[in-house]
Amino acid sequence: MQKLLNNKMTKNLEELREDNLTANTNNESFAQLFEEFEKDNQRLVEGGVVKGVIVEISEKGVAVDIGAKSIGFIELSEFKRDGEINEGDVVDVFLHRLENKRGDLIISRENARRYISWNYLRECMENKIVIDGKILGRVKGGYAVDVNGIICFLPRSQVDTMLLSDDEFLINKDEKLHVLKIDDLRGNVVVSRRAIIESQRNIEKEKVLAKINVGDALDGVVKNITDYGAFIDFGSFDGLLHLTDISWCRVRHPSEALKVGQEVKVQVIKYDEKTKRVSLGMKQLQQNPWESIAERYPVGSTTKGKVTNITSYGAFVEIEAGIEGLVHVSEISWMKNVTNPNKVISPDQEVEVMILDINAQNHRISLGIKQCKKNPWQEFSEKHKVGDIASGIIKDFTDFGVFVEFDGGIEGLIHKSDIAENGESIQESNFKKNEKIDVMILGINYEKERISLGIKQITNGEFKDDIAKIDEGSILSCVVINVKKDFLEVELDSGLKGIIKRLDLSKNKSDQKTEKFEVGDRIEAKVITFNKTTGKLLLSIKALEADSQDDHIYSPSDSGSSIGSIAGDVLESLSFDDDQNDKSKKDSKE
Repeated sequence: MQKLLNNKMTKNLEELREDNLTANTNNESFAQLFEEFEKDNQRLVEGGVVKGVIVEISEKGVAVDIGAKSIGFIELSEFKRDGEINEGDVVDVFLHRLENKRGDLIISRENARRYISWNYLRECMENKIVIDGKILGRVKGGYAVDVNGIICFLPRSQVDTMLLSDDEFLINKDEKLHVLKIDDLRGNVVVSRRAIIESQRNIEKEKVLAKINVGDALDGVVKNITDYGAFIDFGSFDGLLHLTDISWCRVRHPSEALKVGQEVKVQVIKYDEKTKRVSLGMKQLQQNPWESIAERYPVGSTTKGKVTNITSYGAFVEIEAGIEGLVHVSEISWMKNVTNPNKVISPDQEVEVMILDINAQNHRISLGIKQCKKNPWQEFSEKHKVGDIASGIIKDFTDFGVFVEFDGGIEGLIHKSDIAENGESIQESNFKKNEKIDVMILGINYEKERISLGIKQITNGEFKDDIAKIDEGSILSCVVINVKKDFLEVELDSGLKGIIKRLDLSKNKSDQKTEKFEVGDRIEAKVITFNKTTGKLLLSIKALEADSQDDHIYSPSDSGSSIGSIAGDVLESLSFDDDQNDKSKKDSKE
């Protein structure tokens, strides 16, 4: 079949040659072109591009004569990029084989186009010539680009001077490109759009930046948004608008205030001539609301605001446009058990706050919500006094006592020493959670939010009788039951317990040491402080020693003597002691 086709094509070509020789003057140019074509194709080298003449076009394909022994046949689809073709057209084809095993000529129009384009790309790479390419679509790591029929790779990093968050405008768009790399073995071509942009902008950038000054106001377009700010495009150069310079108010992410393509007015706040980097600010073109913040919101004043954000450590409240303050978790409620602010307040909630502290320089305001409400600890202290009986609910148990809750959510502690005098443990006391209980108020300190409670003071009759027998100034015998660094814990024979502070252990400072005592030591001490309501007992050995010295100096036997004679005796006694000491020193030297 191929031989028949070749014979037919050869015959047609001979007829065409004869027609051209006898043609009129209008066809002389074609005959001359054909002769030049035959002359140029005297040397047909396999693996290169040669010129051929289209001698026939049919549905099956296109027959091309390259001046070889036979006519080559090419699929019609390979001519799609050429548009309309006609018989007699001269085209470039790639010569694969002059003659295969069956004697056929193997040529290709598409491979010729690729061969020419590949050499063109190589020349452009070597001579840094700008090429045109069409971005077809996204591929892994970048984009596919069509350059004269060759699919090239455009890495994402080579698209622009920075990574683009929105690249939709690039698809199906013709772009100017530079060839960066050609891999003949793998048939890969890497191109760059960024190189074109940089080369164009660098020229303009140098001109513009030579005139730029800190403080200049510029109009630009948001080009890209990142977590730390936004890049603003000014045509010939880009500048960075940092997150903290977008607004005077708190902005968690640039996308809250900006979007890609938005036109903005910014101010140049810093320019590095070495790196050519421009730092921008938007808030610098607005009035700083922090300048007179202390005048508008004096410390201690109250105002209303809206909760803008809630974190684990507190909540941010906006008290006016651009001004936010922090309500620390400890300042949300008078109750200490607030560990999750979300359980107390919610976003967008309007709350009343008190100004606790202002740091205008660092743009910080400390706010409090609980300060705008009545302090339940103070209310309790106003309604109750030490010695009162109050009713509460048992909330929790610990090794050292029982917590009781009162109205308002405040809690007081019954120390284990104020539960029973017989040493009964908390577990043996038969307490139950959420059970109502009557307790005595032993102490209130609303500033430190502490309430001391007791049970034995109202339930133990013997305890009441024992404390009725004790008066301040009396001397008592007691046993050391616990030795601490700063005090001794002692117990009276009646079972009452007391404290002797380290400073009350002796008149002599060198003897004011708790470690010289041991558990079980029996000592005598004087009562210096005693609360008959709570049974709190404070004893002193130092006071007892002082009393003993006074009794020695002013003894009853000296009641008839004059003060002067008594003083003289004392001085004489001291003088005798000094003589004895001098004598002892002399004897020791001898």
